[in-house]
Amino acid sequence: MDPFGGKEELVEVKFQISQDQKKWLEKMVKEGKIAVPPGGSLSVGNVASMFIRALLHNAMEQQQAMEKADADEDE
Repeated sequence: MDPFGGKEELVEVKFQISQDQKKWLEKMVKEGKIAVPPGGSLSVGNVASMFIRALLHNAMEQQQAMEKADADEDE
């Protein structure tokens, strides 16, 4: 299930990050700087996956807002 409330089916996407980025991401999860959902105890990998999905979700929303602002300027 999509934690953002959507009903669409999720797909697996492979991507690469550098070793220092991976260490930083794991450190943030362990220090609790990247939140685990209430009542949940997820593995580091699952929390990292949710964090990256949140970044993608936010980027897509920002892109849509920018496209809408551009369309409004054109009118």
